[in-house]
Amino acid sequence: MVKLFAGGFPRDLDEQELKDIFSQYGLVEAVNIVRDKHTGISRRFGFVDMADVEGARLAIANLHEASIDGDTISVKYADDREKQKEQNKRVVKPRREPLDKPKVYQKVAKIPGASTGKRPRKRISKT
Repeated sequence: MVKLFAGGFPRDLDEQELKDIFSQYGLVEAVNIVRDKHTGISRRFGFVDMADVEGARLAIANLHEASIDGDTISVKYADDREKQKEQNKRVVKPRREPLDKPKVYQKVAKIPGASTGKRPRKRISKT
């Protein structure tokens, strides 16, 4: 199974219509359009699960930057973002070279009668 991201389609497009569009290129196992949780209106993107890699490749080749009702859609592999995160994690940052002299910290004695070091709380006034 291959998960595809589809974005930029019209808000009034429903799951069955999206499934019909992708079914032209291979077997579609599932379609999920992301909707606003409060209003239920489409957020204009979703995910399509294709049964095989060949169907997914054909769908991307034919539907990426295609037009549906005047809106240009984007179709790509959904896991590209996860692959990018993994590649970014693998990048090893060069270590800083050690300093010639180690830093020396001095302990500062507390002055008797001085404040405890806490800042006074700000008063919140209702106006």
